Formats: sequence, C-alpha cells, structure tokens
Amino acid sequence: MADDRHTQEHKDAIRKRFETLIALYHNEFAAGIGKDHIDNLFISPEVLHCAVNAYFDDIYRYKTYAGSQFADRHKQAAFTMIWLSRFKPIQLKESAEIDTIYLTINQAYAIYAGLMFLNPGVIDGMTDKFYKHLIYTLTYRQIDGRALATMLYLMERAASKGVKF
Repeated sequence: MADDRHTQEHKDAIRKRFETLIALYHNEFAAGIGKDHIDNLFISPEVLHCAVNAYFDDIYRYKTYAGSQFADRHKQAAFTMIWLSRFKPIQLKESAEIDTIYLTINQAYAIYAGLMFLNPGVIDGMTDKFYKHLIYTLTYRQIDGRALATMLYLMERAASKGVKF
C-alpha cells in the first residue's frame, strides 16, 4: 500500500473532517451544554487540527497493518473518540469559573462526535450508567481503537434489538 497521507485527497479528507467537527461543536454540541457553560468554552482550531491529523495517521497505520482499504464506521467512531479525548480541543476561557462539567467536556464531545458515525438508536440504547462508564474510560484509561470499535459494534447491535446497555 503506497503512502497516501500527502495526496490532495488525503488533505481534503482532513479538511472535511475538521470542518465537520467544528460545525458539530457549534451547531449541535454547544446547544446541549447550555448558554451559561458554553460562554466559558471555546474550541481551539489548532488543537482540533492536531486531533484530526492524529486520527487520520492512526487510521492509516491500522489500514496498513490490517491490509484493509477502508475503516468501517465503528473504527471511525472509535478513533474519533480516542483522539478527541486525548487532544482535548475544547478549552476553558481564562475568565471562566471552574465547574465540574468542564472536567470531562472533551470526552463528552468525543462520544457525541463518535456516535454520529453509528445508527441513531445507539444513543437511545445507552443508559446514564454506561455513558458515565464510557466517560470514565476515555478520561482515565488507555483504550485500544480496535477494542473500542468492537464495543461500539456491540452497542449498535444491542440497540438494534432494543436492548439497553
């Protein structure tokens, strides 16, 4: 497999993913946080760009290792969650008062962005307890992209059968 990380197509994919994540933050995620909290936050384009680049580099390594031409939506969701959680593109403004919601805001955004790759029923199938477990895992544990992708696949399968998890 040739190294296609520097082609125009690859650069376009990075730009498109970056723009999608920015729009997702401003148009959807921020609305769910509430005005009082969102006014204290901003998304750093530089940090987000680093996360997007790391995502594509990791997907490239995975595809090279596995001999695959593409990453399915579960892997895309998992690697998105991992890299957004690690880079933490949502930043706290200097003037903001500390609130516990900010401690895991990047993990919440990562989950939200990652779940956009899956069927909408996954969100409905997720219990608060499982959501908190996922936040905890992304915050405090090292998780392998393939393992998280498998978990997301199982979540989607459970949700499609009406099972709460």
